[in-house]
Amino acid sequence: MRQILPTALIALALLTVQGCQVRPLYSSQTGTQAYLASVGIKPADDRVEQELRNRLIFLYSGGQGEPSNPEYTLDMSFKGTPSRALREELTDGITAQRYTAQVTYTLRDNKTKEVIGSGKRTVVTFYDQTTQEFANIRALRDAENRAAHQLAEIIRADTASILTR
Repeated sequence: MRQILPTALIALALLTVQGCQVRPLYSSQTGTQAYLASVGIKPADDRVEQELRNRLIFLYSGGQGEPSNPEYTLDMSFKGTPSRALREELTDGITAQRYTAQVTYTLRDNKTKEVIGSGKRTVVTFYDQTTQEFANIRALRDAENRAAHQLAEIIRADTASILTR
């Protein structure tokens, strides 16, 4: 009798846990990669938005390019702004700069033209500005590229969760 009760409780617990289904978002069983590969992205308006678009295309398709007949279309509006990160009296010759990148996006189903998801994401990257002009230009470009890549990762995760609902 003493062995029957614990065995029955363990069996009941196993039956309860069996009903739980936790799967990774990007597993092959969920079909997430196939959904992402069917997303087309509208053309970009500037260099940083193009960097973001290119990175998204790579992340969505695994490096195979855009689909010829996308099932979904991602439309983005991008805005990037450099600004100072520290007050002038704290700089001592090197000025810390901040680059804030913000994207608003809409994901549409091409068959129904219905908006199936949208969002607004912001990232901030930092860079140093010195007395060398070329170094300053390259540092800003690097900050812009890092911001675009970070936004692409975030948007990929957002669209993956939208498409697998």
